[in-house]
Amino acid sequence: MMTFDLFHTPADDGSYELSINESPPLHFSTPGAALGYAVKLANQRHQQGLDYAINIEGGDGRWRLFEGWRLCA
Repeated sequence: MMTFDLFHTPADDGSYELSINESPPLHFSTPGAALGYAVKLANQRHQQGLDYAINIEGGDGRWRLFEGWRLCA
């Protein structure tokens, strides 16, 4: 299973972080750009029959599973 974690709070440099499988995060200029990249990779995995999860941290600090990726793909 591949996991994508999109953090709510920007990093010190103002970028938005996306961690894949708990690896060091990738940096994006907007949260939408980070989510778009995760959706693109999730769509590729889905087409290959592989599992994934896109987790988004809310402003309240809680993590939620993003299930609307098919609408964005």
